[in-house]
Amino acid sequence: MLGRAPTKKKRAAKKGRSAAERHRQQKKASLVNRAVIAIAFVVMVVAITKSSHRDPVIEVLQSEIDTQLSSREIRAAFHFEAVDLQLTQEAQEAVVNEVPAYYRIDAQRVTQQLDALQTQVAWLQAQRPQVSAAVIKSLSAVTTPEEIDNAVSKTVHQFAKGLISSDETKTSLDEHVLARWLMPDKASLPGLVVEQGPPPETLTTVRLTSDDPENLSYNGSDTLARLTRDGLEKVLRAGIRQQTLLPQDSSRTIALLRDAPDSNGQLSTEIRYDTVMDPIAARTYLDKVLLERTPSLVATDGAAGADAADALADGAAPVAATFITDTLRYDAVETAGAQERARSAVAPVLKHILASEKIQDGGSRWTAQSRSDARTYLKLLQGDVHPVTQLISAGIAHIILVALAMICLHRSILLFRSDGTADPMTLFQLALLLISGLLVLSRVALYFEPTGFLVPVAACGILYAILVNVGLAAVVSFLTATLVSAQYGYDWRLLTLGTAMSMAGVFSIFRVRRRSDMASASITATLVGVIMMVAVVLATDSLFDEATARRLFLIGLNGCICLLAVPAVLSPLERLFGITTDIQLLEYSDFNNELLGRLAVEAPGTSAHSRMLGDLGEAAADAIGANGLLARVCALYHDIGKMRRSEYFSENQTGHNVHDELSPRMSARAIAAHVIQGAELAREYHLPKPIIDGILEHHGTCLIGYFYQQAVKEQKHGDVSEDDFRYPGPKPQRPETAILMICDAVESGVRSIKNPTEERVRDFVDKIVAARSADRQFDDCNLTLKQLDTIAEVVSQRILSNLHTRVAYPSMRKEDTVDNFIPAAGKAET
Repeated sequence: MLGRAPTKKKRAAKKGRSAAERHRQQKKASLVNRAVIAIAFVVMVVAITKSSHRDPVIEVLQSEIDTQLSSREIRAAFHFEAVDLQLTQEAQEAVVNEVPAYYRIDAQRVTQQLDALQTQVAWLQAQRPQVSAAVIKSLSAVTTPEEIDNAVSKTVHQFAKGLISSDETKTSLDEHVLARWLMPDKASLPGLVVEQGPPPETLTTVRLTSDDPENLSYNGSDTLARLTRDGLEKVLRAGIRQQTLLPQDSSRTIALLRDAPDSNGQLSTEIRYDTVMDPIAARTYLDKVLLERTPSLVATDGAAGADAADALADGAAPVAATFITDTLRYDAVETAGAQERARSAVAPVLKHILASEKIQDGGSRWTAQSRSDARTYLKLLQGDVHPVTQLISAGIAHIILVALAMICLHRSILLFRSDGTADPMTLFQLALLLISGLLVLSRVALYFEPTGFLVPVAACGILYAILVNVGLAAVVSFLTATLVSAQYGYDWRLLTLGTAMSMAGVFSIFRVRRRSDMASASITATLVGVIMMVAVVLATDSLFDEATARRLFLIGLNGCICLLAVPAVLSPLERLFGITTDIQLLEYSDFNNELLGRLAVEAPGTSAHSRMLGDLGEAAADAIGANGLLARVCALYHDIGKMRRSEYFSENQTGHNVHDELSPRMSARAIAAHVIQGAELAREYHLPKPIIDGILEHHGTCLIGYFYQQAVKEQKHGDVSEDDFRYPGPKPQRPETAILMICDAVESGVRSIKNPTEERVRDFVDKIVAARSADRQFDDCNLTLKQLDTIAEVVSQRILSNLHTRVAYPSMRKEDTVDNFIPAAGKAET
């Protein structure tokens, strides 16, 4: 124990120096990482921030925008939206065509007809004195009260007939209607007085109570006049169209204006023109109005009975009907105002003018569209007359945008990285390099192609998907498309197109096993880009124009750039960041590789064991969703350290066992040394880090049990330390190396099973898995119990298929032997 104290102190001191050195290295790496992030941040902000010198353009526009010709070509310095005059006019005309024509009740016409009615009534009233005189005269010959009504009616009808036959009278009314209007009130008619003379001769004398014609009244006729006027006015003000109806008017909608609100409180009503009353329908409506108003007038004037009401209606309707005419007039002023209001309410149809797009040709006449575009452009320029202020504002905005993008990217890497062994900072720096590099390239392209459709945003996502994983590549793609769209004036089409192409490329490249897989992803991204552009154009512009064809051509050229850039940049990025892709693993899986060739010559047993182990590992890894290719390649190289002392391992021995001459401790050290020697040999041949990790981790820190048991048996005092008989480790850090550990133990030990059956092999595999799990070898690789069971199942099936027995051929008959056949040494006849 005393002799070991200095050794422990030296180990402690060495361990302290190693810890201090690691701390210094970590601090240095932290500073480098911060510097890289800061540089990437500055590059991205500068790349998407542009300064503009616009004052000369403002002067040119102000001086020439109202002239006939433009002396110089004018191009947009940035993306903006302007009114498309033609499309806006078409939209306005479509809305104007839906505006109904406005019609109004012609108040003058109504007044004119009412005045004409009043003239007719006044003429009738002027006939009353003559009628009264004729009535009194006729009554003077009446001898009984019963003859009064007949005499009055007969006299009035005869007077009416005389008016009709008179040349001076021009009326269309018939005898009965005139008689109704000229009939005196029954109550005002004089009565009869019967007087008897003195006897002896009694003479009876009949005389009128009054023979003055002025005593006759015509209140009923006056009531009839009021009823006629009210009814006619209501019908005329309801609106009457002309009798003739043109074909185009049959389904036309009009707006009927009123001078006062209707019962619903509205001043206008939209109706079909053919539903408006014509003069014939107005007469029917007049009858209805008169019948509705007659009872109230009868009650007001003291008349009674339905007969009186009917008499009033019969007398009013014919007179009022002669004055019914069309009263609906087209209101051109109101219609034009409504159309103008509808036209003003239409939102202008906007079109996109891209950066560097031509607004006006030099030496050409201004058009209405180019002048409108130039005015919009000038207004935007005048709103930004201080470039320094604009640059500062844009810089602050882009600092915030880039900072948010980097925070989102970093958090996504921490949350969604699928491989726990991947360094988050390495993945973060890789993403920053891709994004900042693309933004710099995009900034250069801006001076040659201002639309941005040529920027290969999809290449960034495809590369990150190949180097890292699909989930994080989707996040990188979206952030890249967002920053590129900001670089081109926050063009939403670039954001949509870049995101669609990137996502299509990313999600079509789950696993890369051939170079053609990268080409397929680029082609898919291009096709999706074309489809997306067609959709955007259909929603915003015309599909058949020069600008659309140019954009589609640029998208096709964009796909060609992705097709060439992805494989060209992939290899340098693999080496720069130490990331091993499936394509690189495929290159190392070639059995013509120099190192594998040496292994086959110097340790043929180990080489055969490695190849069989590769098949087992790949099948098991694929079964649980791990990287089967990585498991197979790690298996091919996991025992290359045995080439240094191949005779120390049983698969390469030909009979003599060198361990018979060594102590158990020395044998264990010799066996464990192949892990360290293999890693050194792998570094010498510049093998990728995942393969080196597979070499170091495929035994983990397992106990070399055979030699440990020997040492325990030989050691009498029992002070054998397990640490001296364990592999140096580390424990498996990823599922692929854990699978390699299981398969290595199973493939080496299953050959000791006599008469292997499915139950015996599966039991053996389960014991291996349980032993490694009990030894806590799987603590760092996140394998679940279900995955371990799946691995055991797949390994058992593959082992059984490799251990199948060969059918024995029957012995060759005597007569089938050949006399001159000499069997080779060590071989049996077959």
